[in-house]
Amino acid sequence: MIQVTILSRHQCELCDVVLNMARRLQATTPFGLNHVNIDADAQLLARYGSRVPVLLIDQVEIGSGAITEADLRRAIKRARWRKPISRILSRLRATLRRGRPFL
Repeated sequence: MIQVTILSRHQCELCDVVLNMARRLQATTPFGLNHVNIDADAQLLARYGSRVPVLLIDQVEIGSGAITEADLRRAIKRARWRKPISRILSRLRATLRRGRPFL
């Protein structure tokens, strides 16, 4: 399963917006969601500082700042296609939705 991590800071309104958006998206798109407050980790704070929120997918930085729902959906879709089993299952689902035989 794809793991989405959102790095944020205390009292960051934009971070809260992105985190809530990701939680809403989980209702329709399966992925794991982690929330990390970088104020509690000196190394993360030094690395990311004021660039929050930062979006990581499977521990790879995807973006920071104003992240839209479309950005998150695209990033999750790309991450799924990198995984062979997910790619096969996605093709199967798409084919079945169109009413065509898979093979």
